[in-house]
This record gives sequence, C-alpha cells and structure tokens, in this order.
Amino acid sequence: MYKEWGCGEIGIDQEKNEIIIAGWVDSWRDHGSLLFIDLRDSTGTVQVVFDKSKSNSNHQIASSFRTEWVVQIKGMVEKRIEGAENPNISTGYIEIHATEINVLNESKTPPFEVNSENIDETTRLRYRFLDLRSSRMQNNIKLRNDVILSICNFLNDKNFVHIETPILIKSTPEGARDYVVPSRVHPGEFYALPQSPQQIKQMLMTSGFEKYYQIAKCFRDEDLRADRQPEHTQLDFEMSFVHQEDVLSNCEELYYFLSKKYQSKDIVYPFPRITYEEAIEKYGTDKPDTRFSLHLKNLNHILGGTEFRVFNNTLESGGSIKGISLKNSDSIKRSYIDELNDFVIEMGGGGVIPISLDSVEDISKLDIKNVKSPIAKFLSVENVIEIFNIFDASENDIIFISAGENDKVNECLGSIRNKLAKDLGLIDENKINFLFVTNFPLFEFDKESGQWLAMHHVFSSPTKETEDFMDSDPGKVIGNLFDLVCNGVELGSGSIRIHNRKTQEKVFSIIGYSKSEVEERFGSLLEAFEYGAPPHGGMGLGIDRLVALFSNEESIRDVISFPKTQSASDLLWGAPSLIEEKQKMELNIKSINEEKDQN
Repeated sequence: MYKEWGCGEIGIDQEKNEIIIAGWVDSWRDHGSLLFIDLRDSTGTVQVVFDKSKSNSNHQIASSFRTEWVVQIKGMVEKRIEGAENPNISTGYIEIHATEINVLNESKTPPFEVNSENIDETTRLRYRFLDLRSSRMQNNIKLRNDVILSICNFLNDKNFVHIETPILIKSTPEGARDYVVPSRVHPGEFYALPQSPQQIKQMLMTSGFEKYYQIAKCFRDEDLRADRQPEHTQLDFEMSFVHQEDVLSNCEELYYFLSKKYQSKDIVYPFPRITYEEAIEKYGTDKPDTRFSLHLKNLNHILGGTEFRVFNNTLESGGSIKGISLKNSDSIKRSYIDELNDFVIEMGGGGVIPISLDSVEDISKLDIKNVKSPIAKFLSVENVIEIFNIFDASENDIIFISAGENDKVNECLGSIRNKLAKDLGLIDENKINFLFVTNFPLFEFDKESGQWLAMHHVFSSPTKETEDFMDSDPGKVIGNLFDLVCNGVELGSGSIRIHNRKTQEKVFSIIGYSKSEVEERFGSLLEAFEYGAPPHGGMGLGIDRLVALFSNEESIRDVISFPKTQSASDLLWGAPSLIEEKQKMELNIKSINEEKDQN
C-alpha cells in the first residue's frame, strides 16, 4: 500500500503518530525555511509542512513540486499552532510534518486549476479526468453512488429482485429513435440498444417475478434538447397484482426516504396527487413547480362579451382567454412587461395584455379611467372588477392576459409563470415539492400526420371508465398513467400496463400499426399475454435528475462521470468517430457518404 490514511481522514486523534499518505499536490506556499503543501486525495485535503532546518533535501525536493504531481509522504501528525487552524476543512486542526518524500508521478501544467469555479464546460468535458478530481465532482459522484446503494437496499428490503436485462435487443422504435448495432454473424441485421427495458420487464411479470427492479442504462437517439443525454440511468421497477395507488405509494415511500436522508429541505408528505387536466388548467404544464402560486385562471366568461375583436375571434374558433396575477407589482417596469410580451411572441403566442390599476384605494369604487391597459377602452368597470375578484387581486397587483389556441395559451402562461417566479425571486428554495400527475390522456392527436399517438407509450392501459371510447373517440380515453414531478422537473413516469392481448392489439390499431408490424415488433410479448399474464404496473425514474436535485446542480452532466455534450459528443474520447474499413466490411455496412462519393 502506498498510503495508510486518506488525506481527509486524519484528525487530532492521530497527533504524534507517524503516518504515510499519498495524493495530488493541490497547492503550495513557500515561506522561506518552511514550505506548506496541500495534499489532496478522494477523501479530502491535508496540509504538509517541510522544514528546511530539519531536512534540507526534503525541502529542496518539495520546492520542485507543482500542482497535480502525485507524491507519497511519510511524516508526523502535529497539532497546528494556535491561530493557524482552518475550521472549514476536516483536517484543519492538524498538519503533517514530512520526514520522507517519494515522487510517484509528475504532471504537465494542467489547463485549469482543479477546484476553480470558472471553467467553461467544454474545457471541463475535454479534460474530464482532471475535472473529476475536484471536490465538487468527487462529492457528486460519491453522492450518486450512495443514492443508488440506498435505492437498492430499500427495494431489497421490500423483496424486490434485481434482474439485469439485455443491452442488445430487437429494434422496436417508438418515441425516440433507437441506437442500432450491426451484427457481424447475421449480415445485414441489427440489434438495438434499449430505450428502456419496457417489454422485457413486462415479460418478467409474466414469468412470475412479482417485484423486479434494476438500475438500468437507457439509450435514446433524440433530437437535441437542453440537459438531455443520449444515454441515461434510470431506476426501473415493476410490480404484479397492483393498482395505480400501489405503485404510487411504493414510489412515494422510496423518494420520501431518499429526500429525508439527503436533503434538509421541507418536504410535503404524502405527495399531492393532481390530474393532468388540473395541472394544465392551473399551471399551464404537466410538470408544475408548486413552490409558488401564480395560478392560471380562465376568463372566457368575463371577456367573451367585450367588444375586443381578438377575444371574440378566439372564442369563436374554440380557443380560450386566460390570465395570471402578480401580487405587489409596483416595482414592475414597463420594459419588463414588454419583455414578457416579446417572450410570448417568440414562443408562437399572441403576446400578453397587462391590466393594472392607478390611484385606486377601493376597487369597489373603481372608475374606468383608473384602469391601465391597452384594452381599457373595450372593458367595463364590471369586467375589471370581476377579473380582479377571480384572482383575489388588489389595487397593487397586475394581471397578464393571453388569448389564443388552448394549448398555446397554457404553454405561454405556464412559461410566464416560471419566468416571473425566477426573475422576481418568488421560489422558496428551502422546499422540495413532489407531486404525482395522474389521469393523462392515453392518446394525443398529431395534426401533422393526422394520426393518434400514445401519450406515454403503447403499453399503458386505459381506465375502466373510459376504455369504451377506444372505438368511438380515442381522445376521451384516460390512461392509467402517472408522472412524478419535483420542483417543476419530471423525475419519472409510469403506468398500469396492458396485460391482455385484445386490449394491446386495440391500442396498436388506434395508432396505426398494421397486423404485420404488430407481429414483427411485439409478437413475443403478445404471445406471453396469452399464457396467464398478471395485472402489473411500474415506473421508470431518472437517477441523473434525482442526484442533480440532491446535489443542487442545474445540469445532469454534473452528476454523470463521463457525460456527452448537448450535441451528443464525447469530447474526452472523441466519440462518435469513424471506424476502419475492415470493421465495415466485417459488419457488411457502407456509409451513405461513401456511396455518394463513388457516384
């Protein structure tokens, strides 16, 4: 062993003991006859002292040290002199007086200081092996390990069985595109990397494993989006003989346990449950941040009868008029209102219309001349009073109104809600607000293709109350679908699955799969359903997002050891990359670019 102790493990209990440590030179300070080195390893940092009067040779060697050199040091643990203590680190009350030095490896001058906070992400990812040495990344990766271990212990105690599922599977693309792997032994044929173990875990339920879980790698060749990864890690669990509440309760208990263990913030328990419809109507999104209010309100009944043509045209075309109220808005400047309007227009909405009051002490005595709004002339006093009453607003508040197609209005006002909260500091950062969003529509209509699509995925079951609509009006079918949301971020999704062939084939038919496509893509699962498949359900929950939440990181890239960039590139390893012609020939593949060059 090169060391007896970790650098961060040494305390006052080891005073007067001679020990051996090893690590990386973090920094040094030359005080003439005394040279101070901060030595760092995965456990922390400790101060090492080289006294020229006791060993000139050791002092001389230490003087040549540079950052990130790897060294081994033998020395005596001594208490720091009074006034020289550093209470900010665990070893701040002791230091090592070096007696022997062994340089294990030198280092080139690194492109950045390991623990610097001002390093651009591109440089960090290019030199990830250096970035991972930082205390921030060391702590994040260790936290990730601890969270995963806690998850496994929790589920093991509840008699879940950890089962590894295949990485090379059959391509059944739905939602995102598959990453495919050519087969050498089956020329012209391909494996796929799993987007999730969905069909496999359902097959496990048919196999009699009533409680399954896995820390699963999932791969999705998605369009570029912020803070997404082409490969991610999720907690995957499935249960047989369960209803929706059984699955939610299991997830709820686990995540409450994890949050109490790794966070000191306030947590509402049990987690609230709201329907998809309620979430959209109240927050404008199916992943609402409930740490602040700013609820959306429907104003159709108030503004539908005005002379403002935009409102009338909106309602005639089946759209809606909704608003959001901001309390105590005296400090809001006109330039910020213009910014909000531009923000909505950039999203494809029609902008926002502000309404506020000027010099009004009693709203019940309102005069229309005291109404500040671009549409004031189209409103009656009764209109304005009713609007302010529905929001329980006062004369110091401002109301923002948007009109248009339903989905767009909800999207725009939901985004404004989040922007106002962030810009104006309305978010209570001491809260972790989990909630379950339930009762999603089973299908959504894609206007471009003119087809029905599965809202989550094709294996989710309809509710008994709405399954009859699958034949007459698929848009009215509600699914046994649910999401776990926390502070405005979707942490995972789940459902009660279909477990009989007839219902599953009906879903496939609605979304336009032919019988041959169904048999080719899903034949094995459908066959399993004919041999006594039990009712079952489960969830897929993102580990990366959970650890980012616990570590207070904004990006999941900061809790993944070797992440890809937003453009799905690996800057450290240089992936993806070209392969050798020999490999292509063995795999019986040729690139399109090569064919173009030949033509």
